[in-house]
Amino acid sequence: MNTLKLGEHFICDLSECDRELLLDAERASELFTRAVDESGLTIVNKGFYKFNPHGFTCFLLLAESHASLHAWPEHGYCAIDLFTCNLSLDISPLVQRLQELFDAKHCSVYHLDRTAEVSEPVWI
Repeated sequence: MNTLKLGEHFICDLSECDRELLLDAERASELFTRAVDESGLTIVNKGFYKFNPHGFTCFLLLAESHASLHAWPEHGYCAIDLFTCNLSLDISPLVQRLQELFDAKHCSVYHLDRTAEVSEPVWI
C-alpha cells in the first residue's frame, strides 16, 4: 500500500465582513463565483440557496472538485471551503481576493491534505 495525496482542502473563515454586501446574497454569490473562476479553477455547475430572513449558501462544482460559501450576514461571517485535486494551484491569491471582496478584517485558513492508502490502480 502507498499513501497518495489526491487533493487539498482549504477551510477559510472570514470574519468582520461587509454586512451590507452579505445581505445582498445574489451579488455576494456572483463575486464569489467570479473570484473562483478567475483563480484558474474550472466551474462546471453551481447552486444557490437563500435563507429567510437572511443568509445564503452557494456552491460551485469544479472540474477539480468543489468550492462553497456559507454566509451569516448578521455576524459578518463567511465560511468558505475549497477542495481541489489541482495540486499545483497556489490558492493564496484566491483567498486574498475573497478577503478583499468581502472586506474581511480577519481571515483564518486551515489546510488539509486529502490522502488515501491505495494499492496499484486497477483498470477495468
